[in-house]
Amino acid sequence: MKRFATFFLLMISFMKVLSQVPEIPLSTQMEMEDVIPIELPPIDIEALAVEDSIQDLDKSLPWRYGIARPIVLDFSNGEWTTLSNGSKLWRVAIKSPGALNLGVNFTRFQLPDGATLQMYNGDKTDASKVYTSENNRHSNVLGSWFIEGDVITLEYFQPPHVSNPYAIQVGSIIHGYRMGKVRQMVEGRGLEDSGDCNYDVNCSVGSDFESKKNILKKAVALLNLGNGYLCSATLVNNTSLDKTPYLLTANHCLENSDPALWSVRFNWVSPNPICGTDGESTDIESNFTMSGTELLAHNSKSDFALVKLYNEIPASWDVVFAGWDSRDVTPQFQVGIHHPQGDIMKVCRDNDPAIKQDANGTKTWLIRGISAGNGNGWDLGTTESGSSGSPLFNEDGNIIGQLYGGQSFCDGTETNADYDLYGRFGISWNVGTTKETRLKDWLDPTNTGQTQLGPLENALNIGEFELTGQLFIYPNPASQYIMIMNTRYPNLTYRFFNMIGQEMSVGNMSNSENALNISSFPEGIYFLQLIDEDSDGSITKKIIISR
Repeated sequence: MKRFATFFLLMISFMKVLSQVPEIPLSTQMEMEDVIPIELPPIDIEALAVEDSIQDLDKSLPWRYGIARPIVLDFSNGEWTTLSNGSKLWRVAIKSPGALNLGVNFTRFQLPDGATLQMYNGDKTDASKVYTSENNRHSNVLGSWFIEGDVITLEYFQPPHVSNPYAIQVGSIIHGYRMGKVRQMVEGRGLEDSGDCNYDVNCSVGSDFESKKNILKKAVALLNLGNGYLCSATLVNNTSLDKTPYLLTANHCLENSDPALWSVRFNWVSPNPICGTDGESTDIESNFTMSGTELLAHNSKSDFALVKLYNEIPASWDVVFAGWDSRDVTPQFQVGIHHPQGDIMKVCRDNDPAIKQDANGTKTWLIRGISAGNGNGWDLGTTESGSSGSPLFNEDGNIIGQLYGGQSFCDGTETNADYDLYGRFGISWNVGTTKETRLKDWLDPTNTGQTQLGPLENALNIGEFELTGQLFIYPNPASQYIMIMNTRYPNLTYRFFNMIGQEMSVGNMSNSENALNISSFPEGIYFLQLIDEDSDGSITKKIIISR
Protein backbone atom coordinates (compact mmCIF):
# COMPACT_ATOMS: atom_id res chain seq x y z
CA MET A 1 0.00 0.00 0.00
CA LYS A 2 1.31 3.40 -0.96
CA ARG A 3 2.04 5.80 1.87
CA PHE A 4 3.29 9.31 1.46
CA ALA A 5 6.69 9.63 3.15
CA THR A 6 6.06 13.12 4.45
CA PHE A 7 3.13 14.59 6.29
CA PHE A 8 1.09 17.16 4.41
CA LEU A 9 0.05 20.34 6.10
CA LEU A 10 -2.96 21.32 4.02
CA MET A 11 -5.06 24.36 4.64
CA ILE A 12 -8.65 23.40 3.80
CA SER A 13 -11.02 26.25 3.12
CA PHE A 14 -14.25 25.50 4.91
CA MET A 15 -17.28 25.97 2.77
CA LYS A 16 -19.73 28.47 4.22
CA VAL A 17 -22.59 26.02 4.03
CA LEU A 18 -20.60 23.42 5.92
CA SER A 19 -19.81 25.83 8.71
CA GLN A 20 -23.54 26.38 9.15
CA VAL A 21 -24.42 22.70 9.43
CA PRO A 22 -24.16 21.12 12.92
CA GLU A 23 -23.12 17.57 11.90
CA ILE A 24 -22.86 16.76 15.61
CA PRO A 25 -26.38 17.51 16.91
CA LEU A 26 -26.48 20.92 18.55
CA SER A 27 -28.15 19.52 21.65
CA THR A 28 -25.15 17.22 22.10
CA GLN A 29 -22.70 20.06 21.71
CA MET A 30 -24.63 22.03 24.34
CA GLU A 31 -24.91 18.98 26.62
CA MET A 32 -28.69 19.32 26.80
CA GLU A 33 -30.74 16.61 28.48
CA ASP A 34 -32.52 14.22 26.15
CA VAL A 35 -36.23 14.69 25.56
CA ILE A 36 -38.59 12.02 26.86
CA PRO A 37 -39.73 9.87 23.92
CA ILE A 38 -43.31 9.24 22.89
CA GLU A 39 -43.63 5.47 23.32
CA LEU A 40 -45.69 3.30 20.99
CA PRO A 41 -47.14 -0.07 22.05
CA PRO A 42 -45.11 -3.21 21.22
CA ILE A 43 -45.79 -5.03 17.96
CA ASP A 44 -46.65 -8.73 17.60
CA ILE A 45 -43.37 -10.12 16.25
CA GLU A 46 -44.62 -13.74 16.31
CA ALA A 47 -47.52 -12.96 13.98
CA LEU A 48 -45.20 -11.13 11.58
CA ALA A 49 -42.78 -14.08 11.60
CA VAL A 50 -45.55 -16.43 10.47
CA GLU A 51 -46.44 -14.12 7.58
CA ASP A 52 -42.79 -13.68 6.62
CA SER A 53 -42.15 -17.43 6.50
CA ILE A 54 -44.66 -17.59 3.63
CA GLN A 55 -43.90 -14.30 1.86
CA ASP A 56 -40.14 -14.87 1.82
CA LEU A 57 -40.65 -17.75 -0.61
CA ASP A 58 -42.22 -15.44 -3.21
CA LYS A 59 -39.66 -13.37 -5.12
CA SER A 60 -42.44 -11.57 -6.97
CA LEU A 61 -42.97 -9.67 -3.69
CA PRO A 62 -40.58 -7.12 -2.13
CA TRP A 63 -38.83 -8.36 1.01
CA ARG A 64 -40.31 -7.17 4.31
CA TYR A 65 -37.92 -6.01 6.98
CA GLY A 66 -40.25 -3.75 8.98
CA ILE A 67 -43.75 -2.54 9.61
CA ALA A 68 -45.16 0.95 9.07
CA ARG A 69 -46.57 2.50 12.24
CA PRO A 70 -48.77 5.58 11.76
CA ILE A 71 -47.98 8.48 14.11
CA VAL A 72 -48.73 12.14 13.40
CA LEU A 73 -46.27 14.63 14.89
CA ASP A 74 -45.45 18.23 14.03
CA PHE A 75 -44.06 21.38 15.67
CA SER A 76 -46.95 21.38 18.12
CA ASN A 77 -45.49 18.25 19.69
CA GLY A 78 -42.12 17.84 21.32
CA GLU A 79 -40.00 20.52 22.97
CA TRP A 80 -38.87 24.00 21.81
CA THR A 81 -35.75 25.70 23.20
CA THR A 82 -34.80 29.32 22.48
CA LEU A 83 -31.03 29.82 22.47
CA SER A 84 -29.13 32.90 23.62
CA ASN A 85 -28.61 34.26 20.10
CA GLY A 86 -32.32 34.02 19.23
CA SER A 87 -32.10 30.76 17.29
CA LYS A 88 -34.46 27.94 18.18
CA LEU A 89 -34.18 24.20 18.63
CA TRP A 90 -37.09 21.76 18.34
CA ARG A 91 -36.80 18.14 19.41
CA VAL A 92 -39.19 15.22 19.54
CA ALA A 93 -38.33 11.58 20.25
CA ILE A 94 -40.22 8.39 19.37
CA LYS A 95 -39.75 4.94 20.88
CA SER A 96 -41.00 1.78 19.19
CA PRO A 97 -40.08 -0.99 21.67
CA GLY A 98 -37.96 -3.80 20.27
CA ALA A 99 -37.11 -2.11 16.96
CA LEU A 100 -33.71 -2.95 15.51
CA ASN A 101 -33.87 0.22 13.42
CA LEU A 102 -36.28 3.04 12.67
CA GLY A 103 -37.05 5.16 9.63
CA VAL A 104 -39.28 8.22 9.33
CA ASN A 105 -41.79 9.17 6.64
CA PHE A 106 -42.64 12.86 6.47
CA THR A 107 -46.05 13.72 5.05
CA ARG A 108 -44.96 17.39 5.03
CA PHE A 109 -41.34 18.41 4.65
CA GLN A 110 -40.32 21.97 3.81
CA LEU A 111 -37.27 23.58 5.46
CA PRO A 112 -36.44 27.30 5.21
CA ASP A 113 -32.99 28.37 4.03
CA GLY A 114 -30.49 28.08 6.84
CA ALA A 115 -32.53 25.62 8.91
CA THR A 116 -31.45 22.02 9.42
CA LEU A 117 -33.00 18.75 10.52
CA GLN A 118 -31.12 15.72 11.80
CA MET A 119 -32.19 12.41 13.33
CA TYR A 120 -30.25 10.20 15.74
CA ASN A 121 -30.76 7.21 18.01
CA GLY A 122 -31.13 7.01 21.77
CA ASP A 123 -27.45 6.61 22.64
CA LYS A 124 -26.33 8.90 19.79
CA THR A 125 -24.20 6.24 18.13
CA ASP A 126 -26.02 6.52 14.80
CA ALA A 127 -27.26 9.66 13.07
CA SER A 128 -28.78 10.63 9.74
CA LYS A 129 -27.26 13.04 7.31
CA VAL A 130 -28.14 16.68 7.93
CA TYR A 131 -31.22 17.73 5.93
CA THR A 132 -31.45 21.28 4.57
CA SER A 133 -33.71 23.20 2.18
CA GLU A 134 -31.93 21.35 -0.65
CA ASN A 135 -33.91 18.30 0.41
CA ASN A 136 -37.29 20.03 -0.11
CA ARG A 137 -39.45 18.33 -2.74
CA HIS A 138 -42.31 19.62 -4.85
CA SER A 139 -44.28 16.68 -3.44
CA ASN A 140 -43.64 18.02 0.11
CA VAL A 141 -42.95 14.47 1.35
CA LEU A 142 -39.74 12.66 2.24
CA GLY A 143 -38.66 9.22 3.43
CA SER A 144 -35.50 8.73 5.48
CA TRP A 145 -32.88 6.01 5.61
CA PHE A 146 -32.63 3.79 8.71
CA ILE A 147 -31.35 4.73 12.15
CA GLU A 148 -30.19 1.93 14.43
CA GLY A 149 -32.13 1.26 17.65
CA ASP A 150 -35.67 1.56 19.02
CA VAL A 151 -35.55 5.30 19.81
CA ILE A 152 -35.23 8.05 17.22
CA THR A 153 -34.96 11.78 17.97
CA LEU A 154 -35.75 14.48 15.43
CA GLU A 155 -33.84 17.73 15.97
CA TYR A 156 -34.72 20.89 14.02
CA PHE A 157 -32.51 23.97 14.17
CA GLN A 158 -33.94 27.36 13.17
CA PRO A 159 -31.54 30.33 12.87
CA PRO A 160 -32.57 33.70 14.34
CA HIS A 161 -33.34 35.35 10.99
CA VAL A 162 -36.13 32.84 10.28
CA SER A 163 -39.33 34.11 11.90
CA ASN A 164 -41.53 31.05 11.43
CA PRO A 165 -40.71 27.39 10.82
CA TYR A 166 -41.80 25.82 7.60
CA ALA A 167 -43.86 22.63 7.56
CA ILE A 168 -42.60 19.48 9.23
CA GLN A 169 -45.04 16.65 9.86
CA VAL A 170 -44.29 13.00 10.57
CA GLY A 171 -46.90 10.64 9.16
CA SER A 172 -45.41 7.29 10.10
CA ILE A 173 -42.30 5.49 11.26
CA ILE A 174 -40.94 2.20 9.95
CA HIS A 175 -40.22 -0.29 12.75
CA GLY A 176 -37.44 -2.54 11.43
CA TYR A 177 -37.62 -5.89 13.20
CA ARG A 178 -35.34 -8.29 11.31
CA MET A 179 -32.32 -6.56 9.85
CA GLY A 180 -29.78 -6.42 12.66
CA LYS A 181 -27.52 -3.39 12.86
CA VAL A 182 -27.69 -1.19 9.80
CA ARG A 183 -24.89 1.29 10.38
CA GLN A 184 -22.23 -1.02 11.75
CA MET A 185 -22.21 -4.81 11.76
CA VAL A 186 -20.77 -6.70 14.72
CA GLU A 187 -21.48 -10.14 13.37
CA GLY A 188 -23.61 -11.84 10.75
CA ARG A 189 -24.10 -11.25 7.05
CA GLY A 190 -24.97 -7.65 6.47
CA LEU A 191 -28.45 -6.61 7.43
CA GLU A 192 -29.90 -10.12 7.47
CA ASP A 193 -28.60 -13.66 7.06
CA SER A 194 -29.10 -14.36 3.37
CA GLY A 195 -28.42 -17.92 2.25
CA ASP A 196 -24.94 -19.41 2.63
CA CYS A 197 -24.68 -20.21 -1.09
CA ASN A 198 -24.57 -16.50 -1.92
CA TYR A 199 -21.39 -14.95 -3.27
CA ASP A 200 -20.39 -11.45 -2.19
CA VAL A 201 -20.03 -9.21 -5.23
CA ASN A 202 -16.25 -9.00 -4.75
CA CYS A 203 -15.95 -12.76 -5.28
CA SER A 204 -14.66 -13.79 -8.69
CA VAL A 205 -17.21 -14.68 -11.35
CA GLY A 206 -14.65 -15.57 -14.02
CA SER A 207 -11.91 -13.71 -15.86
CA ASP A 208 -14.23 -13.02 -18.82
CA PHE A 209 -16.50 -10.82 -16.69
CA GLU A 210 -14.42 -9.70 -13.70
CA SER A 211 -13.46 -6.25 -15.01
CA LYS A 212 -17.05 -5.58 -16.09
CA LYS A 213 -18.42 -6.66 -12.70
CA ASN A 214 -16.08 -4.31 -10.83
CA ILE A 215 -17.61 -1.42 -12.76
CA LEU A 216 -21.24 -2.57 -12.77
CA LYS A 217 -21.44 -3.19 -9.02
CA LYS A 218 -21.20 0.59 -8.58
CA ALA A 219 -24.54 0.96 -10.41
CA VAL A 220 -26.56 -1.36 -8.15
CA ALA A 221 -28.40 -0.01 -5.10
CA LEU A 222 -30.38 -1.27 -2.15
CA LEU A 223 -33.84 0.26 -2.51
CA ASN A 224 -35.90 1.17 0.57
CA LEU A 225 -39.55 1.45 -0.47
CA GLY A 226 -40.57 3.55 2.54
CA ASN A 227 -43.21 1.05 3.68
CA GLY A 228 -41.12 -1.58 5.45
CA TYR A 229 -40.11 -3.41 2.27
CA LEU A 230 -36.91 -3.59 0.21
CA CYS A 231 -36.01 -4.20 -3.44
CA SER A 232 -32.89 -3.77 -5.56
CA ALA A 233 -32.39 -1.20 -8.31
CA THR A 234 -29.87 -0.02 -10.90
CA LEU A 235 -28.65 3.43 -11.87
CA VAL A 236 -28.99 3.44 -15.65
CA ASN A 237 -27.37 5.40 -18.50
CA ASN A 238 -29.13 7.22 -21.34
CA THR A 239 -28.00 8.14 -24.85
CA SER A 240 -27.53 11.82 -23.96
CA LEU A 241 -24.83 10.71 -21.48
CA ASP A 242 -25.99 13.52 -19.18
CA LYS A 243 -26.04 11.51 -15.91
CA THR A 244 -29.76 11.90 -15.40
CA PRO A 245 -30.34 9.81 -12.22
CA TYR A 246 -32.68 7.16 -13.62
CA LEU A 247 -33.23 4.03 -11.52
CA LEU A 248 -34.52 0.79 -13.03
CA THR A 249 -36.35 -1.69 -10.78
CA ALA A 250 -39.37 -4.03 -10.90
CA ASN A 251 -42.96 -2.93 -11.42
CA HIS A 252 -44.08 -5.13 -8.51
CA CYS A 253 -41.91 -3.01 -6.18
CA LEU A 254 -44.48 -0.22 -6.72
CA GLU A 255 -47.22 -2.17 -4.96
CA ASN A 256 -48.48 -0.31 -1.88
CA SER A 257 -45.52 2.09 -1.96
CA ASP A 258 -45.02 5.75 -2.84
CA PRO A 259 -41.85 6.42 -4.91
CA ALA A 260 -41.63 9.88 -3.32
CA LEU A 261 -40.73 8.07 -0.07
CA TRP A 262 -38.13 5.77 -1.65
CA SER A 263 -34.47 6.02 -0.70
CA VAL A 264 -31.39 4.23 -2.02
CA ARG A 265 -27.96 3.19 -0.81
CA PHE A 266 -25.06 2.69 -3.23
CA ASN A 267 -21.69 0.97 -2.83
CA TRP A 268 -22.68 -1.29 0.05
CA VAL A 269 -20.01 -3.88 -0.69
CA SER A 270 -18.04 -6.11 1.69
CA PRO A 271 -14.27 -5.47 1.51
CA ASN A 272 -13.62 -9.05 2.73
CA PRO A 273 -15.89 -11.21 0.57
CA ILE A 274 -17.39 -14.56 1.51
CA CYS A 275 -17.84 -16.80 -1.51
CA GLY A 276 -20.50 -19.49 -1.20
CA THR A 277 -19.68 -20.57 2.38
CA ASP A 278 -21.23 -20.09 5.80
CA GLY A 279 -18.70 -17.45 6.86
CA GLU A 280 -19.47 -13.87 7.85
CA SER A 281 -19.13 -10.97 5.42
CA THR A 282 -17.40 -7.86 6.76
CA ASP A 283 -19.45 -4.69 6.66
CA ILE A 284 -18.39 -1.15 5.78
CA GLU A 285 -19.95 1.99 7.21
CA SER A 286 -20.61 3.62 3.87
CA ASN A 287 -23.55 6.01 3.81
CA PHE A 288 -23.95 6.86 0.14
CA THR A 289 -27.70 7.38 0.45
CA MET A 290 -30.24 9.55 -1.32
CA SER A 291 -33.96 10.10 -0.71
CA GLY A 292 -36.92 10.77 -2.99
CA THR A 293 -37.83 9.57 -6.47
CA GLU A 294 -40.41 10.35 -9.13
CA LEU A 295 -42.16 7.59 -11.07
CA LEU A 296 -41.66 8.04 -14.82
CA ALA A 297 -42.73 4.79 -16.47
CA HIS A 298 -43.80 1.25 -15.61
CA ASN A 299 -45.45 -1.76 -17.21
CA SER A 300 -46.52 -5.16 -15.90
CA LYS A 301 -45.95 -6.83 -19.30
CA SER A 302 -42.22 -6.88 -18.58
CA ASP A 303 -42.42 -5.98 -14.88
CA PHE A 304 -40.30 -2.83 -15.10
CA ALA A 305 -40.44 0.49 -13.30
CA LEU A 306 -38.29 3.52 -14.07
CA VAL A 307 -37.97 6.30 -11.51
CA LYS A 308 -35.83 9.40 -11.32
CA LEU A 309 -34.03 10.56 -8.20
CA TYR A 310 -35.07 14.08 -7.19
CA ASN A 311 -31.44 15.08 -6.63
CA GLU A 312 -28.58 14.69 -9.05
CA ILE A 313 -25.79 12.27 -8.17
CA PRO A 314 -22.93 14.30 -6.62
CA ALA A 315 -20.09 14.66 -9.11
CA SER A 316 -17.65 13.07 -6.69
CA TRP A 317 -19.64 9.89 -5.94
CA ASP A 318 -17.88 6.81 -7.28
CA VAL A 319 -20.95 5.24 -8.89
CA VAL A 320 -21.77 4.07 -12.40
CA PHE A 321 -24.69 4.53 -14.79
CA ALA A 322 -25.11 1.02 -16.24
CA GLY A 323 -25.47 0.38 -19.96
CA TRP A 324 -28.18 -1.67 -21.64
CA ASP A 325 -29.13 -3.73 -24.71
CA SER A 326 -32.63 -3.31 -26.14
CA ARG A 327 -32.27 -5.84 -28.99
CA ASP A 328 -33.86 -8.68 -26.98
CA VAL A 329 -31.08 -11.00 -28.18
CA THR A 330 -30.35 -14.25 -26.34
CA PRO A 331 -27.20 -13.82 -24.21
CA GLN A 332 -24.20 -16.15 -24.24
CA PHE A 333 -24.33 -16.18 -20.44
CA GLN A 334 -25.78 -13.89 -17.76
CA VAL A 335 -24.77 -12.33 -14.45
CA GLY A 336 -26.99 -10.87 -11.71
CA ILE A 337 -25.99 -8.34 -9.03
CA HIS A 338 -28.38 -7.79 -6.15
CA HIS A 339 -29.13 -7.30 -2.44
CA PRO A 340 -30.90 -10.48 -1.23
CA GLN A 341 -32.95 -10.00 1.94
CA GLY A 342 -31.47 -6.53 2.35
CA ASP A 343 -27.98 -8.01 2.59
CA ILE A 344 -24.61 -6.70 1.44
CA MET A 345 -24.30 -6.83 -2.37
CA LYS A 346 -24.13 -10.31 -3.97
CA VAL A 347 -23.45 -11.72 -7.42
CA CYS A 348 -24.67 -14.77 -9.34
CA ARG A 349 -23.78 -16.27 -12.74
CA ASP A 350 -25.39 -18.78 -15.08
CA ASN A 351 -23.42 -20.15 -18.03
CA ASP A 352 -26.45 -21.65 -19.76
CA PRO A 353 -28.03 -18.98 -21.98
CA ALA A 354 -31.35 -17.72 -20.66
CA ILE A 355 -34.39 -18.41 -22.81
CA LYS A 356 -37.50 -16.35 -23.49
CA GLN A 357 -40.55 -17.34 -21.47
CA ASP A 358 -44.11 -16.05 -21.14
CA ALA A 359 -44.86 -16.19 -17.39
CA ASN A 360 -48.59 -15.59 -16.98
CA GLY A 361 -48.49 -12.74 -19.48
CA THR A 362 -45.15 -11.27 -18.34
CA LYS A 363 -42.39 -11.45 -20.95
CA THR A 364 -39.31 -12.81 -19.19
CA TRP A 365 -35.85 -14.30 -19.45
CA LEU A 366 -35.85 -17.74 -17.83
CA ILE A 367 -32.81 -18.89 -15.89
CA ARG A 368 -33.48 -22.57 -16.48
CA GLY A 369 -33.89 -24.81 -13.45
CA ILE A 370 -35.04 -28.28 -12.51
CA SER A 371 -38.74 -27.35 -12.44
CA ALA A 372 -38.76 -25.05 -15.48
CA GLY A 373 -36.57 -25.04 -18.56
CA ASN A 374 -34.73 -28.33 -18.05
CA GLY A 375 -31.68 -26.67 -16.48
CA ASN A 376 -29.67 -26.62 -13.28
CA GLY A 377 -30.26 -23.05 -12.11
CA TRP A 378 -27.45 -20.66 -11.28
CA ASP A 379 -23.91 -22.01 -11.63
CA LEU A 380 -22.68 -19.55 -9.00
CA GLY A 381 -24.79 -17.98 -6.25
CA THR A 382 -28.53 -17.39 -6.33
CA THR A 383 -31.14 -14.68 -5.83
CA GLU A 384 -33.61 -14.41 -2.97
CA SER A 385 -36.51 -12.28 -1.82
CA GLY A 386 -35.25 -8.70 -1.74
CA SER A 387 -33.35 -9.21 -4.99
CA SER A 388 -36.52 -8.10 -6.79
CA GLY A 389 -35.80 -5.48 -9.43
CA SER A 390 -32.07 -6.29 -9.57
CA PRO A 391 -30.36 -6.21 -12.97
CA LEU A 392 -29.52 -9.11 -15.27
CA PHE A 393 -26.43 -8.41 -17.40
CA ASN A 394 -25.41 -10.13 -20.63
CA GLU A 395 -21.86 -11.13 -21.52
CA ASP A 396 -21.12 -7.53 -22.60
CA GLY A 397 -22.13 -6.16 -19.22
CA ASN A 398 -25.32 -4.54 -20.49
CA ILE A 399 -28.69 -4.76 -18.74
CA ILE A 400 -31.14 -7.16 -20.41
CA GLY A 401 -33.67 -7.48 -17.59
CA GLN A 402 -34.68 -7.03 -13.96
CA LEU A 403 -35.69 -9.76 -11.49
CA TYR A 404 -39.39 -10.62 -11.58
CA GLY A 405 -39.62 -13.88 -9.59
CA GLY A 406 -38.54 -17.49 -9.40
CA GLN A 407 -37.86 -20.49 -7.20
CA SER A 408 -34.06 -20.31 -6.90
CA PHE A 409 -32.86 -20.38 -3.29
CA CYS A 410 -29.98 -21.68 -1.20
CA ASP A 411 -29.85 -25.24 0.08
CA GLY A 412 -27.02 -24.87 2.56
CA THR A 413 -23.92 -23.78 0.64
CA GLU A 414 -25.39 -25.03 -2.65
CA THR A 415 -28.26 -23.68 -4.72
CA ASN A 416 -31.45 -25.68 -5.09
CA ALA A 417 -30.83 -25.75 -8.88
CA ASP A 418 -34.18 -24.12 -9.61
CA TYR A 419 -35.25 -21.31 -11.94
CA ASP A 420 -35.48 -17.51 -11.90
CA LEU A 421 -37.40 -15.06 -14.10
CA TYR A 422 -36.36 -11.58 -15.26
CA GLY A 423 -38.56 -9.08 -17.09
CA ARG A 424 -36.99 -8.49 -20.51
CA PHE A 425 -35.43 -5.08 -21.15
CA GLY A 426 -36.05 -5.52 -24.90
CA ILE A 427 -39.79 -5.73 -24.26
CA SER A 428 -39.71 -2.83 -21.78
CA TRP A 429 -38.03 -0.67 -24.41
CA ASN A 430 -41.08 -0.17 -26.62
CA VAL A 431 -44.01 -1.83 -24.86
CA GLY A 432 -47.16 0.25 -24.70
CA THR A 433 -48.00 3.40 -26.63
CA THR A 434 -46.92 6.21 -24.29
CA LYS A 435 -43.74 7.30 -22.55
CA GLU A 436 -45.33 6.31 -19.24
CA THR A 437 -45.39 2.65 -20.32
CA ARG A 438 -41.97 2.17 -21.97
CA LEU A 439 -38.27 2.96 -21.60
CA LYS A 440 -37.12 4.32 -24.96
CA ASP A 441 -38.49 7.86 -24.47
CA TRP A 442 -36.36 8.26 -21.32
CA LEU A 443 -33.22 6.30 -22.15
CA ASP A 444 -33.02 7.52 -25.75
CA PRO A 445 -34.44 11.04 -25.28
CA THR A 446 -33.22 12.39 -28.64
CA ASN A 447 -34.37 9.31 -30.58
CA THR A 448 -30.91 8.29 -31.80
CA GLY A 449 -32.10 4.76 -32.48
CA GLN A 450 -29.25 3.21 -30.50
CA THR A 451 -29.94 -0.35 -29.41
CA GLN A 452 -26.88 -0.79 -27.18
CA LEU A 453 -25.22 1.59 -24.74
CA GLY A 454 -22.25 1.05 -22.45
CA PRO A 455 -21.81 2.16 -18.84
CA LEU A 456 -20.87 5.68 -17.79
CA GLU A 457 -18.62 6.17 -14.76
CA ASN A 458 -19.68 9.13 -12.65
CA ALA A 459 -16.27 9.78 -11.08
CA LEU A 460 -13.29 8.10 -12.71
CA ASN A 461 -10.88 6.52 -10.23
CA ILE A 462 -7.60 8.30 -9.66
CA GLY A 463 -4.38 6.98 -8.19
CA GLU A 464 -4.03 9.49 -5.37
CA PHE A 465 -6.36 11.37 -3.07
CA GLU A 466 -7.71 14.73 -4.10
CA LEU A 467 -9.03 16.49 -1.02
CA THR A 468 -10.78 19.32 -2.83
CA GLY A 469 -14.42 18.40 -3.35
CA GLN A 470 -13.90 14.89 -1.97
CA LEU A 471 -12.98 15.22 1.70
CA PHE A 472 -13.56 18.06 4.14
CA ILE A 473 -11.82 17.89 7.51
CA TYR A 474 -12.78 20.44 10.17
CA PRO A 475 -12.48 22.11 12.60
CA ASN A 476 -8.73 22.47 12.99
CA PRO A 477 -7.72 23.29 15.71
CA ALA A 478 -10.32 21.05 17.35
CA SER A 479 -11.33 20.35 20.94
CA GLN A 480 -13.94 17.56 21.12
CA TYR A 481 -14.60 16.25 17.60
CA ILE A 482 -13.09 16.27 14.13
CA MET A 483 -15.60 16.07 11.29
CA ILE A 484 -14.67 14.24 8.09
CA MET A 485 -17.09 14.83 5.20
CA ASN A 486 -16.57 12.04 2.66
CA THR A 487 -18.39 12.42 -0.66
CA ARG A 488 -16.55 9.83 -2.66
CA TYR A 489 -14.77 6.96 -0.93
CA PRO A 490 -17.02 4.02 0.12
CA ASN A 491 -14.13 2.13 1.74
CA LEU A 492 -12.24 4.85 3.61
CA THR A 493 -10.33 4.04 6.80
CA TYR A 494 -8.27 6.15 9.18
CA ARG A 495 -5.36 5.99 11.63
CA PHE A 496 -4.81 8.70 14.24
CA PHE A 497 -1.26 9.19 15.61
CA ASN A 498 0.37 11.37 18.22
CA MET A 499 3.65 13.24 17.62
CA ILE A 500 5.86 10.27 18.53
CA GLY A 501 4.04 7.93 16.15
CA GLN A 502 1.85 6.06 18.63
CA GLU A 503 -1.44 4.93 17.09
CA MET A 504 -4.20 6.49 19.20
CA SER A 505 -7.24 5.42 17.22
CA VAL A 506 -8.13 3.44 14.09
CA GLY A 507 -11.37 2.76 12.27
CA ASN A 508 -13.71 3.42 9.36
CA MET A 509 -14.58 6.77 7.74
CA SER A 510 -16.85 5.54 4.92
CA ASN A 511 -19.97 7.48 5.91
CA SER A 512 -20.77 10.70 4.13
CA GLU A 513 -20.48 12.41 7.53
CA ASN A 514 -18.03 11.09 10.13
CA ALA A 515 -17.25 12.36 13.62
CA LEU A 516 -13.95 11.39 15.28
CA ASN A 517 -14.17 11.83 19.06
CA ILE A 518 -10.91 13.34 20.35
CA SER A 519 -12.22 14.51 23.72
CA SER A 520 -10.07 11.99 25.62
CA PHE A 521 -6.79 13.04 23.99
CA PRO A 522 -4.58 15.75 25.58
CA GLU A 523 -3.82 19.00 23.80
CA GLY A 524 -1.07 18.83 21.21
CA ILE A 525 -0.20 18.01 17.62
CA TYR A 526 -1.54 14.82 16.01
CA PHE A 527 -1.71 13.30 12.54
CA LEU A 528 -4.84 11.94 10.86
CA GLN A 529 -4.07 9.47 8.07
CA LEU A 530 -6.92 8.71 5.65
CA ILE A 531 -6.61 5.59 3.49
CA ASP A 532 -8.67 4.65 0.45
CA GLU A 533 -8.61 0.85 0.65
CA ASP A 534 -9.87 0.54 -2.93
CA SER A 535 -7.11 2.55 -4.66
CA ASP A 536 -4.41 2.05 -1.96
CA GLY A 537 -3.94 5.82 -1.82
CA SER A 538 -3.51 7.73 1.41
CA ILE A 539 -2.99 11.21 2.71
CA THR A 540 -2.09 12.59 6.14
CA LYS A 541 -3.39 15.74 7.77
CA LYS A 542 -1.82 17.56 10.72
CA ILE A 543 -4.40 18.08 13.49
CA ILE A 544 -4.08 20.43 16.46
CA ILE A 545 -6.07 19.68 19.62
CA SER A 546 -6.58 22.85 21.64
CA ARG A 547 -9.03 23.66 24.43
